[in-house]
Amino acid sequence: MNEQILIVEDELIVASDLRLTLERAGYRICGIARSVYRAQEILKMMRPDIVLLDIYLKGDLTGIDLAMELNESNIPFVYLSANCNREILEAAKNTQPYGFLVKPFREKDLLVTLDIARYRYEQEQLRPDTIVVNTPLLQQPPKQGIAPNFEGIIGNSPVMQHIFHLIGQVAPMDTSVLVLGETGTGKEGVANAIHQLSTRKTKAFVKINCAALPAQLIESELFGHEKGAFTGAIDKRIGKFEQADGGTIFLDEIGEMPLDLQVKLLRVLQEREIERIGGRGSIKVNVRVIAATSRNLEKEIASGNFRLDLYYRLHVFPIQMPSLRERKEDIPLLVSHFIRMYASRTGKVVKGMSPAVLNDIMAYHWPGNVRELQHLVERNVLLAKDDVIGNVELPVSVEPAAPGNISSGQQIKTIIELEREHILHVLKVCNYKIAGPGGAAELLDLPPTTLTSKMKKLGITRRHSV
Repeated sequence: MNEQILIVEDELIVASDLRLTLERAGYRICGIARSVYRAQEILKMMRPDIVLLDIYLKGDLTGIDLAMELNESNIPFVYLSANCNREILEAAKNTQPYGFLVKPFREKDLLVTLDIARYRYEQEQLRPDTIVVNTPLLQQPPKQGIAPNFEGIIGNSPVMQHIFHLIGQVAPMDTSVLVLGETGTGKEGVANAIHQLSTRKTKAFVKINCAALPAQLIESELFGHEKGAFTGAIDKRIGKFEQADGGTIFLDEIGEMPLDLQVKLLRVLQEREIERIGGRGSIKVNVRVIAATSRNLEKEIASGNFRLDLYYRLHVFPIQMPSLRERKEDIPLLVSHFIRMYASRTGKVVKGMSPAVLNDIMAYHWPGNVRELQHLVERNVLLAKDDVIGNVELPVSVEPAAPGNISSGQQIKTIIELEREHILHVLKVCNYKIAGPGGAAELLDLPPTTLTSKMKKLGITRRHSV
């Protein structure tokens, strides 16, 4: 390992501990700066591979100020901060770091975060003439409908190849994973695949749906309780975290978790210990956390319903599941799989669907995603009178009617989708040049830094301005 790391930290003891930890792990430390000014001097003399950056530093400037310069120079950075102030964390998030560690953190957390930061950065460093939206290619993509070791996750589309790649990357690690996506996209299947490909696969895989339990029961369900801890606690209860010790816990619909429980979950992630309700001491647990949500957590943070520091803890390695609308080329594979599954379960001889029915299915919008498709196939296998399904009654779309002459099968694009397409078009016209005369930023009448920020938010990755 030859990566050079610049440590920007004003506490000498913390900086020294970081140096020792990183040097033991094989990193090279190219400098320690206690202020932004000192960091700027070091950056003039050398270019580190990554910067560990505290937010509050000696002098007038903060780590957030330096982060903006690092973005300009295309140098990845990871925040280290003991500050959990919402406004500070929000400002830090807007600089789009490659990682965020809340002090105190474990040595393993630091090293895993650096590994993931390096991976993310490498994924963005594409050829100058290549622009990819959210679907970097696999080096060795799977060639069948169900990828090896990903039983139950079906697809050959580029976007699903990307998902398989991410699962393979993160499974051997011990880091937290946040699976995002609409309802019915297969988030639980991703969690199961990560567990099965991990070193914890022989241990427990415990699932809990945070949306399915009353708020007053979630704490007891997660952390357990002692006998007599509250009215009705007639016996001691072992919580899900203890049950998952040595294995993996899957927290589905984490966005539904009450704020007071979010604080306790954050402590579990930081300290690796839990307290039963009514207990007198802490209990150490060795659990990998995989969380999932269909909510937009950034909107939940803005509305005060989700803690930003917990978001950073969970968002170390996000996996965004695509909607079925984004991978319609996988529908024939999915249909065939579900027909075989339900024909086998019911004992019926059903071999497939007619081309006309499959065309109708391909044209449908699928607001319920893969789960909706699965239920539709199950229902029609049960109703089938022949070995080929020749008629399917699709649900009435809940989308608003399109005005004018837009056909019923045409999807109206959102403002975000239109903005992404427009930026991609301008980039192509400019031969992917960002800054300078004739660059995309000039044509869009935007500062280059603003355009770079928009590209990141819209999932457009690039190497650097040329």
